[in-house]
Amino acid sequence: MGAQADTDGPISILFIGNSYTYFNRMTRMLQRLSAAAGTRPIRPDECTAGGRTLSWHWRRSGARGRIRRARPDLVVLQEQSVTPIYDPDRFARYAGLFCGRARAAGAEPLLFLTWARRYAPEMQDRLTEAYMRAARRSGARVAPVGEAWRRALAGRRGLVLHTPDASHPNRAGSYLAACVFHATIHARSPVGLPGRLSAGGRGRRRDVLVSLKKSDAAFLQRAAWGAVKAFAPRER
Repeated sequence: MGAQADTDGPISILFIGNSYTYFNRMTRMLQRLSAAAGTRPIRPDECTAGGRTLSWHWRRSGARGRIRRARPDLVVLQEQSVTPIYDPDRFARYAGLFCGRARAAGAEPLLFLTWARRYAPEMQDRLTEAYMRAARRSGARVAPVGEAWRRALAGRRGLVLHTPDASHPNRAGSYLAACVFHATIHARSPVGLPGRLSAGGRGRRRDVLVSLKKSDAAFLQRAAWGAVKAFAPRER
């Protein structure tokens, strides 16, 4: 990533999206993974609101102004969960607008390719197609989170990454997303990183972001790295 070559300081990231981004403090998980890996620190910020689309953020949330004022290194764009399937042109349009705004502020845009609903795994093909089409149109890279979910779910029978609503991520699902972002941003495998992450507090239970068995964490880390390696050539 070009921004990483400029300085040894933190990589500032603005995440624009909705609950798929903010559930389980995923961006904090990413920050703690990077700290454990000894890579450049991550300084995440969020412009998120439940259920919202990129078009809503463009018109209503003030995200454009946040990009201009904050001038982050990366802007991560996460669309509402089914908009890329049912209105791919609108998704591509607003993803492209945000990518242009990010570049104007000196930031690299990154698309957050999301996952299918638990009861409809066939959605993943259409989500991936829509995100990759938008990436080609805008020249953006993709963090293939949904594809890592597909790999993990196919590789372990009975694995659950969704909450009971069959849409949102549980802590393991958010951990897998954080591993994909770590691998994408740092171009480095997350295999071997901790499966237990705290928010950096005083060890109280509510400070624990995720706590996975070592074998379970390693399985998710391998799924993340496999997806990132598989999709990197397509983004060039």
